[in-house]
Amino acid sequence: MEIRCPKCKSTLKRVEYEDLFIFVCPRGDGSWVNGNDLGEIVKRRDAKISQKIFEAVEKDISPKNIETQVLTKDIKCPICGADCEKINYSYSSGIIIDHCPNGCGVWLDSGELEKIQAFSEFWDRKATEIMAEKGIVLDFDDEAGRKRKGLFGNLLNSIYEKFLG
Repeated sequence: MEIRCPKCKSTLKRVEYEDLFIFVCPRGDGSWVNGNDLGEIVKRRDAKISQKIFEAVEKDISPKNIETQVLTKDIKCPICGADCEKINYSYSSGIIIDHCPNGCGVWLDSGELEKIQAFSEFWDRKATEIMAEKGIVLDFDDEAGRKRKGLFGNLLNSIYEKFLG
């Protein structure tokens, strides 16, 4: 099945990214990420993100730019044709992505995938700094356990045990 860019209607090119496949617009309009693959991409963190993107994301962490971004033209899901919903990635990132309401995937405008990865890495670093400052030590049984629970799951467990346990 050919997947077309929801913006320019060009055929999207299937590209391997973080050991998964995404579909990239040949004109540079953005990328389509299937189903729940965005979460997997964010977890893997193999791609190198430029320092410039990290700095831009850190500077812009807030929902302040949402109003102007939401006014952009709506797009249709390239898989099922439904109107995509605009959502603020992770509620407060200011990165507005187009999400298929039927779960087919997300459309990311050019540069948004890298911004999402930088945003996630920024907050993981921030959480680590806060835990160190508060003396919270995470007990990772092994690498598989750490990946399974995730940093924030472990953080919540540690906070619960320290203060409520």
